[in-house]
Amino acid sequence: MADIDKEVERIEQGEAWDEKDEVVQLEVKKPLHMVIPVRLPADKWEEIRKEARELGIGPTTLARMWILERLQQKAKAPA
Repeated sequence: MADIDKEVERIEQGEAWDEKDEVVQLEVKKPLHMVIPVRLPADKWEEIRKEARELGIGPTTLARMWILERLQQKAKAPA
């Protein structure tokens, strides 16, 4: 806890950055505006969680990716 207090004190004194700190560029994506609740059986939720874990992403991210992929496929399909 003392280490945290020291870091907070450094930040408050304006000493938050060291010369050795790395500058990282971030790409800001469009904010997501809508949330949709989806009900699934527990076994299907576990399948999604397992698949997402294998891909190194969260289950809701995977579900969002699948939905967007499906919409993209539908948009490309001939009418």
